[in-house]
Amino acid sequence: MQGQQEVESGNAGFSDSLREIQGEYTMLGELYEKQRSYAQGLSEAIKAMLSEVDTVIQIKPEAMPSPCRAAYLVSEGVVVVFDLNGGMVSKPLYVLPADLIVSIIQECTPELHRLLSEKRREESNKAKSMERVLKELQKAQFTFRATKRDEMELIAQSKPETEDANPAPRVVEKAPLLEEKALQAESNPAPALKVEKEPVEEAPKSKNPFAFIGTFGKSGAQQPSPPNKQKNQPQRQ
Repeated sequence: MQGQQEVESGNAGFSDSLREIQGEYTMLGELYEKQRSYAQGLSEAIKAMLSEVDTVIQIKPEAMPSPCRAAYLVSEGVVVVFDLNGGMVSKPLYVLPADLIVSIIQECTPELHRLLSEKRREESNKAKSMERVLKELQKAQFTFRATKRDEMELIAQSKPETEDANPAPRVVEKAPLLEEKALQAESNPAPALKVEKEPVEEAPKSKNPFAFIGTFGKSGAQQPSPPNKQKNQPQRQ
């Protein structure tokens, strides 16, 4: 009975050990994944800074894990190593072991800081030079505008005197054809036409106030005037 309990307790301890190993292995895998991610981030950061200075940084051979003649960190985050026999090996920074990545970055940081500082001073001097030139051009532009304004004011002030002394010739624009004819008619009026009135023949006056003056029938045929009734009537006794 006692031996059976010892076996069961041994099996339980073995199962616990397996679970612990499994947990450690899982955590180790997660740590490896973090290291790869951090190595990729460090490589990208170094690559960006190297692209600004555009130069090669020398690495001390003592910082490398194996003996070498020279080592360099070049653009694109690549480590180039020359061994003692003259051979060359190049590898991206992020594929190297984590401790080697940290060692290389610590070795290159002071030189990288110096190069970036020099680059910043150069760009600062360029910006100051451009700012100074821009200010000078703005001053010149302001002076030119002020001079031009003063000249226009002088011309405006002297313009009335010049017009009185030397009057400019009057420029008459050509009018359209109808307007030109109207102007010519106004400047050269036509002589007035005299209308002669024809004399009107007066009809002969008749002693008989009841005599008919005119024509009957055809035009131009003269009709005899009616006889005087008073003359032809017999006188009553």
